[in-house]
Amino acid sequence: MDATRREFMQKSGAALLGASAIGALAQPTGAQEADYDLESASERSDRPKRPTMVVVYLRGGADPLNVIVPHGDPVYYNVRPTIAIPRQAQGDVPGVIKFNKLFGLNPSMAPLFPLFEQGVVVPIINVGSTHGTRSHFDAQDFMERAAPGVRTVTEGWLNRFMTATASKDDSDLRAIAVQPLLPRSLRGQYPVLAVPGYGSDMALSAFEELYGCEEAKAAQQREIALARLGDEGKRPKKPAYGDPMTEEKTRQTILATGTRAIQRIRKYRKITGGGQFGGASPLGGNYPGSGFAAQMRDIATVIKAGVGLEVVAIDYGGWDHHYQQGGVYGTMSSMLADVSGSLRAFVDDLGQQRMNSTLVLLMSEFGRTVRENGTNGSDHGHGGFMLAIGGMLNGRKVYGKWSGLEAANLYQGRDMPVHTDFRMVFDEVLAKLYGFDSAKHDFFPEYRAAGKHLGLLKKVAVA
Repeated sequence: MDATRREFMQKSGAALLGASAIGALAQPTGAQEADYDLESASERSDRPKRPTMVVVYLRGGADPLNVIVPHGDPVYYNVRPTIAIPRQAQGDVPGVIKFNKLFGLNPSMAPLFPLFEQGVVVPIINVGSTHGTRSHFDAQDFMERAAPGVRTVTEGWLNRFMTATASKDDSDLRAIAVQPLLPRSLRGQYPVLAVPGYGSDMALSAFEELYGCEEAKAAQQREIALARLGDEGKRPKKPAYGDPMTEEKTRQTILATGTRAIQRIRKYRKITGGGQFGGASPLGGNYPGSGFAAQMRDIATVIKAGVGLEVVAIDYGGWDHHYQQGGVYGTMSSMLADVSGSLRAFVDDLGQQRMNSTLVLLMSEFGRTVRENGTNGSDHGHGGFMLAIGGMLNGRKVYGKWSGLEAANLYQGRDMPVHTDFRMVFDEVLAKLYGFDSAKHDFFPEYRAAGKHLGLLKKVAVA
């Protein structure tokens, strides 16, 4: 191998195998690409048509009380004198959009209210982790791995589901993260595409130019053949360091893995017209002009392409509002307007028929303190909220138990309690959407849903 190629492999190999520069296949050592046949599976017209789940994670601990507003509880206005959402409109200042006598929606989320009335949007209150941590990192790990307090679990709940239900008919775009870094929920054994960021086209082209398409394809076939051979005991043992055979196998692995990632990325970008990081034209339809809106537009485009997309996960950061959270016109409400406008455009883009088999699940790692702090914001709390959006929902109601805002009813006297374990929601979604039996697969460590569901979803037929 010449010096130029060796240098390129040393500098680019980790990125190709790992994730950051050109996207990633979440495939650890020992995973066999032969089990996920790219060339044959991705183009099969007879592939079973399955629902699509889109998980949107609001990182930072989004404040539930300024999303699903308890306007009927007077304590809310007593403990939030500056950041509360007004019960009624006051001049030019809008008020809560009421679901019922107790709850309503932040007015910045007005685009979603008609969907609530149609039964397409369902709020869930006082939902979250049973673990009491207020650490962002721990709470996110516990929730995205669906294992509160269990630190031995390292794979995300979505990846575990993909692994448990994998087949040779899987599409190469079955699971994606519409961002350069895989969310924790999608990390694990199953190969998942992370869509690369701005500037990655140069890395893609450099890889293809340096190695050549034919050589890369040949390397991929050699790697698949080795995986199918399987019996390492029949191969002569060679020292790892300085051994030409070992070096050549490493090179082939890089070529094959990089090529598989590039194939997925090229296909994704062909479908989306460039993707949100690829210099696509301005957003059409009713999508806002934001990065999150572009992500949702691209997801809708892939769903409409009918290429077997089942699971998507994306992050939306910046919800740790210790300072200047504000009320109707605060930082949080501006972000909620972006989220709501983007989700409404997504629903309109897909239309009723596709939304009948598409579920968006929006969540955050924990809630915020009930009482506002001294800097026009709120601090780390406990019980949070979720929003579910889909045509298969039993809608027109607010789900979850409400126990009031009096201090005696709060978690440690300051936070919303968790009355609904988030795993109960995850279990119902997997069961009703995909017919997945979590108990059979021992899916949730140290937890059994035991059939206890909120009744959020109607059962979706899985082809």
